[in-house]
Amino acid sequence: MKQRILILSFLLSLFWGGSIMAQTNPEVDKIFETYGKQKGAVLIELSTDILAGHTQMKLYKSLTTASNDPLIAATTTAIENDIEGGMKLIKTLKNGKVETGYYCLKKEDRSSMYEYILYKEKSKKMTLIYIRGNFSPQQLERELGKLKDLFIYVNNKRIKLQ
Repeated sequence: MKQRILILSFLLSLFWGGSIMAQTNPEVDKIFETYGKQKGAVLIELSTDILAGHTQMKLYKSLTTASNDPLIAATTTAIENDIEGGMKLIKTLKNGKVETGYYCLKKEDRSSMYEYILYKEKSKKMTLIYIRGNFSPQQLERELGKLKDLFIYVNNKRIKLQ
């Protein structure tokens, strides 16, 4: 009987712990998942093993794709929901629509981790970037500069991230 209770408690903790973790994911993750697999889209995801030693970023996700009205609407809605309680670092409008936006998501008090969303829609192309790292909003531009200098080898070719 004690063994069943222990197993049940363990399974419940896994279930509840997993659902709590899933709720902390930003809504822009849905954009990466949905549109990152479409033809013509370029999805890049870099994690600590690639970024360590070069930058304070822990995760970098980038999606570049042809823009269309449903994509822009879904992306701006996801960003608005994600930045609730956060900060708008840069926001430029053109014809009433966001052309460029840099946002810092709300940070938990106990955490040193910041989350950022960068968005650009121009010339019928949309770029969405999600960054997580141990650096403040004042250091974002410096960290982005470090990222530009990072080279990755893919199929024995050297690709410079931009």
